[in-house]
Amino acid sequence: MELSEKIKKNLQDYVPVVTHTGTESERNNEIFFNKWFNSIPYLKENPQYCGFHTIEKDCLRRKIPWALLRGKGNKTVILLHHTDTVDVEDFGKYKEYAYKPAELEKLFRNGTIELDSAAKKDLDSGEWLFGRGVSDMKGGGCIHLSLFEAYTEIKNFNGNILLIGVPDEENLSAGMRSAANLLKSLRNTYHLEYRLLLNVEPHDRMNEDKITIYDGSVGKIMPIFLVRGKLAHVGQIYQGLNPVHLLSAIVRKTELNPDFIDKSGNTVTPPPAWLYFKDRKEIYDVSLPLSAGGYMSVLSLTKSPKEILDQLKAISHQAFIEVLKDMQTSYEKYQSLSEMSHCALDWKPKVKYYGDIYGEIEKEKGEAFRTEIAEFEKVIENQINNNEISRIEGAYRLMEKTLESYDDLSPIVVIALAPPYYPSTNNSMLEHANEMKALISQLNQYAERETGHRIHTQNYFTGISDLSYAMFTADEENIDYIRNNMLFWGDMYYIPLDIIKEQSMPVLNVGPWGKDLHKYTERVNKKDLFEHIPKLTDFIIQYILKNPE
Repeated sequence: MELSEKIKKNLQDYVPVVTHTGTESERNNEIFFNKWFNSIPYLKENPQYCGFHTIEKDCLRRKIPWALLRGKGNKTVILLHHTDTVDVEDFGKYKEYAYKPAELEKLFRNGTIELDSAAKKDLDSGEWLFGRGVSDMKGGGCIHLSLFEAYTEIKNFNGNILLIGVPDEENLSAGMRSAANLLKSLRNTYHLEYRLLLNVEPHDRMNEDKITIYDGSVGKIMPIFLVRGKLAHVGQIYQGLNPVHLLSAIVRKTELNPDFIDKSGNTVTPPPAWLYFKDRKEIYDVSLPLSAGGYMSVLSLTKSPKEILDQLKAISHQAFIEVLKDMQTSYEKYQSLSEMSHCALDWKPKVKYYGDIYGEIEKEKGEAFRTEIAEFEKVIENQINNNEISRIEGAYRLMEKTLESYDDLSPIVVIALAPPYYPSTNNSMLEHANEMKALISQLNQYAERETGHRIHTQNYFTGISDLSYAMFTADEENIDYIRNNMLFWGDMYYIPLDIIKEQSMPVLNVGPWGKDLHKYTERVNKKDLFEHIPKLTDFIIQYILKNPE
């Protein structure tokens, strides 16, 4: 069977399998992969080379399907895709057609479902395939599946191919974080030498004549702030400190702050954006709120979590100083007009990391405090898993619970990290950088010759991807920063950074041209899906596995 036909066959079987991220339906990937494993003679003859890796402590009991082609030598290329998709609520009453590309196309063509002008143009061209997951990313996954099948039919295959499908990419990347342990186990068992991880996320093409590939992925942290003020009746406002005022000042100094813009190679990150801001009052009364909270998203390329947190701490300290100064100016005006004597405003700016506060309390109260917080975390975890509260609400409750044991009751800004954390990755960070540059140069020549398109190499995939967990090069100090300040670190949220660092490997994302991801007009370019990207992927694999040391 021709490779393009294999891709079409796998796509026909894979797309209709419902695997909505963050739901129990993600386990349906086992149904598909069991069937796929049994369809490949090589895997039926060698059942030890495929299976499902259980994601530890996962409330949805999801698993990672994997298959290994053992060839000559130890060099190994990993083929990665994610098995989850977003839901189909945006299809409205036509949800049943989301996974049926042929029938969905008919509804588009007869005008039953409205299309914007860009989608209509692509529909009329006949060059695009529509449907949930055809682009993000079961289409690309089928390229990898089909290449794996083709390679199993080659006698004395040179090198090894490890295919893995990870759940939860669209949420917290539980699949890829857990895959680090799977990769370590397989590496030790079969003496594999990981030379490249190939992901297949779809790309958005800036120039129709150039296929975009990525040799890295952007980093992301989610700093979360809890500001505790001082209670007071609004009629006696100067006796209190409004945490909304202080948090607002921090937001004003950090939202779109260009000092956080990070550039590396040909990629530039946007500045930070705040995603949540709210006081912590649950009922109305005429007193100031005791606390307020918010969290932000910061993308990074070269800046470490420590650098970003230190920058945020300094800005927060300055904001605290300015708020106190503004309060004093207002207070003096009030005193002059009221001709009354009032107590002095003597608060001092205080900004601390969550990890430092936890450490201070632990040093003073010991095991009793550790046990109390651990038991509280379990309660919060159950509430989150049962959809009783959001993960962010759970984070604030944990911070508030910790502060209850803190003897200092004065106003304070507490900064922590909320899941998820994505390290930035780029091949320039590794010793194989020159080999990857040579590969891309050869790939560009091959692509122009075989597809008529040149290659545009973007240094970082900016849409957030599982490539973040293929390498880690930060020092131990940064690992400690993450470990100490990440809320729920341990049973509920964990990244095996030490393992990832030990087995760090080069990465590339080579996926088909896709548009309107997560929308009902999601689509993938047919030429890319069935011809161009399979050719490029095969070239890359052959180059890595056959290229002499």
